[in-house]
Amino acid sequence: MSSFADNLQSLRFQLVSVRPIGGFATTHSDTWAKVGGILEDDDDFGGQLKRKLNNEEIIINKAKLLKTDDDKIAYVFNEVKNAMKWNGIDRWYTNDGTYRAWENKTGNSAEVNLILYHLLKQSGVQAYPMVVSTREHGKVVPYFTSLVQFNRAVVYIPVDSTKNYVLDATGKYNTYNETPAELLNSSGLYIDKSKNVYDIIYLKKSLPVRQLVFINAEIKPGGKLEGTVEISSTGYNKINAIKRYKTDGEKKYTDYLRADDNNLKISSLKFENMDVDTLPLKQSIVFNLDLAGSDENYIYLNPNLFTSLKTNQFLSENRMTDIDFGYLQSYSISGLYKIPAGYKADALPKSVTIVMPDKSLSFKRLVAEQDGAIVVRYSINYNKQKYDKADYPYFHEFVKKMHEMLNEQIILKKS
Repeated sequence: MSSFADNLQSLRFQLVSVRPIGGFATTHSDTWAKVGGILEDDDDFGGQLKRKLNNEEIIINKAKLLKTDDDKIAYVFNEVKNAMKWNGIDRWYTNDGTYRAWENKTGNSAEVNLILYHLLKQSGVQAYPMVVSTREHGKVVPYFTSLVQFNRAVVYIPVDSTKNYVLDATGKYNTYNETPAELLNSSGLYIDKSKNVYDIIYLKKSLPVRQLVFINAEIKPGGKLEGTVEISSTGYNKINAIKRYKTDGEKKYTDYLRADDNNLKISSLKFENMDVDTLPLKQSIVFNLDLAGSDENYIYLNPNLFTSLKTNQFLSENRMTDIDFGYLQSYSISGLYKIPAGYKADALPKSVTIVMPDKSLSFKRLVAEQDGAIVVRYSINYNKQKYDKADYPYFHEFVKKMHEMLNEQIILKKS
């Protein structure tokens, strides 16, 4: 679910105008343009945008030598992200100011990201300051024109009519080309003083985040599986994997990949593109697995390996809140399992496709025997990021059925 605030029934009051007897009526923040004007005139926000930083020329001059805007954005973003430490405080305004925060190399979210804005602007990038609300703080209601809805400042860069960047250098694993997941499905207010434009933008992720898993393994007569796995992760799947690996360390990370299955051993783990924001993260794994329940006559294999889909998270029959995944998701899991000599397939899961009535979620399974091997393919697509609580009974039944199919076993029999 999203935040407590999003699910709370409440009344909010806002001062819109004052009409004194015998005096002139004055209006306050009754439009987003007026809210933007308040931000622009605030010493702790607008007053920080052009404030010079010590030795800023080193970063700015180097950025200006880069050929494309994307190169400049990536360079400046990573310089600020690596140089500054976020103190864990979320504000749309600065406390100590950008100059002092840059000197101390620590600051709140507004200080870190207004420093980023200033350096990008001085480097020739068309960037704008923006105020947003994090997922925990609650979604912005577009018709409630109040600064109380925002709790973080970020940087907004419109690339073209179909693409924009929302940069937040407070997260050490954020990338310049992915809007942080905790800002999605809400709105941000950006400020363009030169054109006197103060506009609300809805922040969303249009393309699905993908996870591709390919297993190439050999089933041994004694009930053992040995092989390799290639995992390709884009977007937030990549960000989450890198964060988990660097935060927990390799031992805990391999335990996560194994789903804490003591029968599964990982002997090798290699990463590619961990530091390249524009390419998917690739993980190469060498493993072996003792197939539980196997004996001298039968071998049992559950091909749902190295995924986050082992366990159904939606066990409750009833639900009081909407499901909010934040972004679209797409999984593709493929396996090629060589059958050992002297064995044949005794029971294979059937190939099947199931789809939610509104087509918001689909599951496809293909299982076949060919050239002495079992070929398995799963395809799962979440075509909506949010599922209404009123539709939960349909969603609950679908996910239950999907997980049952995901965990159906392949059975081999000694011939």
